[in-house]
Amino acid sequence: MEDVKTFMVAHLKEICGAAVIGFTVMVVYKRCKRKIKKSYPRNTVIHHTIPRGPFAPSLTPFALKLETYLRMAKVPYQNEFDSVVNRSSKGKLTWIEYNGEEVADSEFCIKFINKTLNIDLDKDFTDEEKAIAYSFQKVAEEYFYWALFLQRWVYDEEGEVFKYIKIPWIFRKIGKRGAIKQAQAQGIGRHSQEEVQTLIFECLQNFSSFLGKKKFLLGEKPCQADCAVFGILSQCYWHGFGSFTEQEFKKFENLCSYCERMKAEFWPDWDDCITHDDTREATK
Repeated sequence: MEDVKTFMVAHLKEICGAAVIGFTVMVVYKRCKRKIKKSYPRNTVIHHTIPRGPFAPSLTPFALKLETYLRMAKVPYQNEFDSVVNRSSKGKLTWIEYNGEEVADSEFCIKFINKTLNIDLDKDFTDEEKAIAYSFQKVAEEYFYWALFLQRWVYDEEGEVFKYIKIPWIFRKIGKRGAIKQAQAQGIGRHSQEEVQTLIFECLQNFSSFLGKKKFLLGEKPCQADCAVFGILSQCYWHGFGSFTEQEFKKFENLCSYCERMKAEFWPDWDDCITHDDTREATK
């Protein structure tokens, strides 16, 4: 066994290169196979996403955001857990089809559905309230998300999330390098781990302060932005895997209660939509 480890360490670059080529060939092959279009029911949103998560319905906050929105808006939809190989035109994992038309990116999916089906979940809120909710959503998705991204894919030395996505160990190193490059390009990856973790705490503190004793972001009634904020915070609460993020998150009782409230409101079938620590298949 030691000889094998020594060989692999000595030839890591060659092994990684061969693995990348093999993985690329596999993905291309699978994508070619999927070109045969399925027939779906008319007037039903087909939500392409990754398989169910262990403790929350998805390991990606954007899939949970979109599916929560579909439930909040009471839109007929059907899940296709195929987006690992069947990605959108933008290469993203969460996308939809509706009567043959494809839309990529969770936010543009929601805009498309709102326009197509004449839905406005925020009609009872003022322009000022909507602007505030939008701002918190963007802080969550465009800033806080990247701090969580680093915590999950780079700082977690144990690689807890990899236990659930079931990819060979060699791709973990490749994935980690890719994550570092993405975070550096975005900007947050240029900070130290200590600095990023300070940002995580400050974001949580501000989310908690704004939420206060309110049931949802804007009060007694949920708004569209709640879907996005819930999608992000759910990863801290249920998919933190014992990390710094989860430990800090659970110091804020109102944020924990908020997640539980959103779950109760829109996910009465939650237990059917998770794999319970990967011990069973999700039934929905």
